[in-house]
Amino acid sequence: MIWRNRKQGWKTLFATLLFGLYVIAVIGVIYFPISIPLNWPNNLSWQETLHNLNRTNLSPLYFLSITHHPFSLRWLLIDFGLNAILTVPFGFGLGYFFRPKWLKLFFWALLTGLALEGTQLIVILAIGTFYHTVDVNDVILNALGVIIGFGVFCILNGLNQKLKKIRPHYLF
Repeated sequence: MIWRNRKQGWKTLFATLLFGLYVIAVIGVIYFPISIPLNWPNNLSWQETLHNLNRTNLSPLYFLSITHHPFSLRWLLIDFGLNAILTVPFGFGLGYFFRPKWLKLFFWALLTGLALEGTQLIVILAIGTFYHTVDVNDVILNALGVIIGFGVFCILNGLNQKLKKIRPHYLF
């Protein structure tokens, strides 16, 4: 992306660099640390694979059976809020770099959530250790975060366009 955007100025170059750092930070937060068992790959078995698959939550908005936290509204808001906030910058970046139509945005949002959770499931099955809960709620909330980020971009972009018409010499 940096090579493609090199002729568009320092703002685009800075935004691309910032977006790349964001992607690296998301990978670090979601996937690391990974504890590989000492007996790996001998620990991989069909029984362990089925056990890990059974721990995957595929019921939307149902989370009580898979969590080790006691139910509290504070925990629910933090867990759900952080999953949505995680992908808000991705939605903002989609708006800045690609500006997809709304139908493509929903596709990108769903694909983002599925990619993040699907990769976590693949890692769990590959190492045979359950290090993170794979949850369809996370897919929904990650997709919601992308949509919110794109919406924020559209609002700010619209305000910026209006301000440029009013006072073009005050803006960047």
